Amino acid sequence: MSTPSKVPQSRDLDGEDARKALRRVGWGDLIKASVRRFVEADGTSYTRAFGHAAVLTGIPALIMLIGFASVFDLSGFRDVLESTLKSLAPGPSSRLLSEAFKQGSNGGGLAFVGGLIGTLYGGILAFAQVERGCNRIYGMPADRDLPKKLTVALGLTVSAGVILGSSFILLVTGGALGDSLERALGWSNGLSTAFAIGRWPVGILLAFAGLTVIYKYAPSRKQPSASWLQTGTIVATLLWFVFSAALGLYYSMNDQVSQAFGPLVGVIAVLTWAYATGLALFLGISFAAQLEAQKPKASSAKEQRKAVA
Repeated sequence: MSTPSKVPQSRDLDGEDARKALRRVGWGDLIKASVRRFVEADGTSYTRAFGHAAVLTGIPALIMLIGFASVFDLSGFRDVLESTLKSLAPGPSSRLLSEAFKQGSNGGGLAFVGGLIGTLYGGILAFAQVERGCNRIYGMPADRDLPKKLTVALGLTVSAGVILGSSFILLVTGGALGDSLERALGWSNGLSTAFAIGRWPVGILLAFAGLTVIYKYAPSRKQPSASWLQTGTIVATLLWFVFSAALGLYYSMNDQVSQAFGPLVGVIAVLTWAYATGLALFLGISFAAQLEAQKPKASSAKEQRKAVA
């Protein structure tokens, strides 16, 4: 497996520099070069590793939420959570979730603490893979030392991880969540409509913010400004939205999948979505890295002034 060329570390690049570089390079050539960089960095391996770790994060997170609702006797919250997930996984998967809710509710505080530990552990594993993948995409063979790697991964888990999780809830489970909230809280038609419409822009903005945090702090290098990195963030957000919508449509229309896999279809759907999320994430950072690699020398006004001085 070849290694992509190292991207020279840049400073003081902003959104205007990114727009100039995009106009100079062109979208078509940049997309082809970005995909090539992704392949040369073995991005598919990091996508799979991130997907597995993300699932290992999501399942304990669900157990944590169930335990939290039980410890603080939040029956309404638990009912909304159970109703939402049952709507997303009907049939055999629904019965599997019912059993999981029963076990989590009986566990109470132990389920909450165990779920929290499992969520943090899985999140650290996931974002450690993100760092490794980003470093390879930028052409850097070495990662941070272990203590710093774990610290950064933990920070990304409680920041970008929570933001992206919230985005997932709104975009992927938002329809079922809205129906559950309407039944539990007796929402008016106007409030239900506002939630159904508002969850889309809010969810997309959250995905955009979470990816920007990852692209800024995951790679072990000094990154350009957030406005420069937003070129990759936009690409990743669009890809993630398209992938999520396509998977949701596929599973809602393909009854053969449910018949073939029965109670496992929920796990398969989540794992597939996690792969799609990792693919969008790494393709987006490949786009940002390739744009930085192909930027004109002294492209920004700030760099030009420094060169003259």
